[in-house]
Amino acid sequence: MKKPLAIRIDADLLAATRDCARRDHRTLTNFIETALRRRVEEMMGDAAEPDTATSKGRKA
Repeated sequence: MKKPLAIRIDADLLAATRDCARRDHRTLTNFIETALRRRVEEMMGDAAEPDTATSKGRKA
C-alpha cells in the first residue's frame, strides 16, 4: 500500500527532477520512487527490496 508523503525540496532540484521524469516518460512520483528505491537497494542490498510481484514500473 502506498502512502502519501509531503516533503520540502529546493525549487531548482524539483524543476530538474520534473525535467528528468518527463524525458524518461515517467510521472514525477514514479521517477522519485524509482530513484529512491535504487539508492536504498545500493545501501541496503536486497533486504530492502519490496515485494516485486506487486511493484509497478519495475524492470525484472
